[in-house]
Amino acid sequence: MMFSNQDTYLQRNYQAGWHDLVYLFFNEYTEGRGDKDPDALRRIGQMMAQWYPIDGASTVNELEASINRVLELFNWGFVKMAPAQRELILLHCAWPHAPEYRDEAGWRRASAYVLEGAYSQWLVSQGAGNQVPVRWKDNATEDVLIFRYAINE
Repeated sequence: MMFSNQDTYLQRNYQAGWHDLVYLFFNEYTEGRGDKDPDALRRIGQMMAQWYPIDGASTVNELEASINRVLELFNWGFVKMAPAQRELILLHCAWPHAPEYRDEAGWRRASAYVLEGAYSQWLVSQGAGNQVPVRWKDNATEDVLIFRYAINE
């Protein structure tokens, strides 16, 4: 794992201009719409995952490492995966928060939707069925976004 310590990762700097630009972009898709248009953000995440494919993986540890190599390019945190009987839990840690004095809840929701699309696409690229999307569990943990990929619900 590249960054096993979340606090160390959170101390990294984000480029203010790019961070602000992405915030404005996310805000355009979410302002005043609530959850009406998450699919546009999911498609953006899916396209990002297609542009930045991951290596083939035969284990969950390899999958996690491959995705983390791509997330490192964007300085967008890291993922830890926990397989269960019929699901895979993805814990996206140390995601970059909204620029100062901005709508953190909207940024969190938009970030989660983009990541849903990216994670879904990366799993499809590994042979997972595209009928089972990765979905965010709207959790209250400040620095972790929890996603679930559940089979045969």
